[in-house]
Amino acid sequence: MASLEEQIRKILAEELQSGATDSAPAATNGDHGVFKTVDEAIAAAKAAQEHFADCTIETREKVIDAIKEGFRPHIQKIAEDILAETGMGTVEAKVAKLNNALYNTPGPEILQPEAETGDGGLIMYEYAPFGVIGAVGPSTNPAETVIANAIMMLAGGNTLFFGAHPGAKNITKWTIQKLNEFVENATGLTNLVVTLETPSIESVQQMMQHPDIALLAVTGGPGVVHQAMISGKKTIGAGAGNPPAIVDATANLDLAAHNIIDSASFDNDILCTAEKEVVVEASVKDELIRKMQAEGGFLVTDPADIQKLVDMTITAKGTPDRKYVGKDATFIMDAAGISYTGKPKEILLEAKADHPLVTTEMLMPILPVVCCPDFASALKTAVVVEGGNHHTASIHSENLPHINQAAHRMNTSIFVVNGPTYAGTGVGHTGASALTIATPTGEGTTTAKSFTRRRRLNSPEGFSLRSWRD
Repeated sequence: MASLEEQIRKILAEELQSGATDSAPAATNGDHGVFKTVDEAIAAAKAAQEHFADCTIETREKVIDAIKEGFRPHIQKIAEDILAETGMGTVEAKVAKLNNALYNTPGPEILQPEAETGDGGLIMYEYAPFGVIGAVGPSTNPAETVIANAIMMLAGGNTLFFGAHPGAKNITKWTIQKLNEFVENATGLTNLVVTLETPSIESVQQMMQHPDIALLAVTGGPGVVHQAMISGKKTIGAGAGNPPAIVDATANLDLAAHNIIDSASFDNDILCTAEKEVVVEASVKDELIRKMQAEGGFLVTDPADIQKLVDMTITAKGTPDRKYVGKDATFIMDAAGISYTGKPKEILLEAKADHPLVTTEMLMPILPVVCCPDFASALKTAVVVEGGNHHTASIHSENLPHINQAAHRMNTSIFVVNGPTYAGTGVGHTGASALTIATPTGEGTTTAKSFTRRRRLNSPEGFSLRSWRD
């Protein structure tokens, strides 16, 4: 156990490190879901869940409606506060993500029972809660993840302890306090979502090992996801991605260029689903780059400038430098001393498949373009640079067999055809919201079903309207 604790401490120190300090007033113990200690918070969530599990489905719907309506007038403020605290992304993208989390996350309606009847009577399947879920969120989508996870988990009758990323602790705490306020005003229920006054490495470690945590849901880097997976508890883990966008010779290049730049620059590329590199057939490479430039990309051609980007944005450990994660393209080029014109929103460059800006999940608006002689080579390259994360990939093509083959070979949780990859998160009402995309543990884009136990009931004496015993 000591070895496990040491591993958890080491990895979480890197995942949750934050140099920020603040002098915000301390919350009182139990102030709308905010507690001083892990034990107090989980005890409150457990007591709340034992009552909540007995409530009607109508009550669950009232809880979720209260969350949706309560946050409606605060969306712009939350977006601005996230950017102010984390320094990552754009307000406009955060507004879109918050709307997606609030109004595009299915609730109890997705948990419809299933029934079979016949000579063996009735067989029924229903979705039951796990209990108290321990969640860990990222600094890239702090309030959005709290909201989406809360809707999914509460829809299933669970309550949750949310471990805030220290780099977004203020907006996370505020979001949880307001959520509890809205729910209490509407239903009288308290402490359905809990967190700590001051998040820490130790608190995450303690939460992962706490006997009253029934399930872990971790959205973050591969290290913290791995530690959750070896904790001995059932884990739903959302890990890293390095999504390639494949462009073949048949693609509608105007549409491809628009979708790729629009999606890669969305929130300055901090989404794990966002296009991180383009893999294109040689016959259309130059035209695609020209069209991406017309959409707001700026092509860096000087090898020395490209090397400056590498040296500046990738640390000695091979990870993206936090100083540039989620920053504007102009901020990054200014810091690198690269001259540019206009206000580009994405940095473009040509690179080989093994270039560090291709193989590293950069989480910033730097988009390498890898040229391949034909589609077979492009697909093979895309599989390699995706890194086996099985997270997200896309293709721009008018060739149906190419689309089918790429969808099969990429084997990712999200695959987008002729569209922006943010469509795979539900932005633009393209399916249910997906803020926790569980690739390492296989659940894919999670919904309320992911956070419930599927229970079976057998009644051999009945009930079937179609038959009765001879």
